[in-house]
Amino acid sequence: MIRVLVADDHPIVLSGIRQELSRQAGMEMVGMARNSTELIRLLDATACDVVVTDYSMPGGEHGDGIAMLEMLRRRYPNTRIVVFTMLENALSIRNIRSAGVPVVLSKTDPLHHLAPAIRAAFSDLSYVPPSLREMAEMGEMPDTSVTGEGGPESKLSQRELEVLRQCAAGISLIEIARQANRSRKTISVQKNMAMKKLGLSTGYELYQYAIAHGLLPGRQ
Repeated sequence: MIRVLVADDHPIVLSGIRQELSRQAGMEMVGMARNSTELIRLLDATACDVVVTDYSMPGGEHGDGIAMLEMLRRRYPNTRIVVFTMLENALSIRNIRSAGVPVVLSKTDPLHHLAPAIRAAFSDLSYVPPSLREMAEMGEMPDTSVTGEGGPESKLSQRELEVLRQCAAGISLIEIARQANRSRKTISVQKNMAMKKLGLSTGYELYQYAIAHGLLPGRQ
């Protein structure tokens, strides 16, 4: 069970996130905060694996933005962070990732990307939502900024990546084995190793991960 704490100064955003997470197996929303004061108070009192936080939350005792993110990383080193923000410029996104937060979502991204983003953060992986892919495609952000060290390409062999891509697309192990001229057992081992490296345990998690990292062409 991934314990999630959410911080945002807009009640409608908190409500939307709570509704989205309530539909996710293996996740539990353990608290909501409207500013950094409430966020720190909750983190000091509540066991939490991942914080989903807005970037700009004025009025809190501990500030917001980069200063707040750096404080969270120092004070709670075992808690992972997902930044959920309206910021859409490449420089701001790069600054957030440079502060040690590899998982950044824009509020323009579809909300169904939130759960795979949380799972990626929990597993110490990077995450590439549609907004960042669009920046890369328009040349506003180098690919290295988008994929980061934790992308699937850095963790998997080329063959494991291809098997994972095909499995996420719904191709059976038997068909993958036939196309690759390999045994079904070999393909099954490659799939299981790849999922283990990425911290995935179910076919649904694999599908969401593939969408989030652009492994399924045409899907966002």
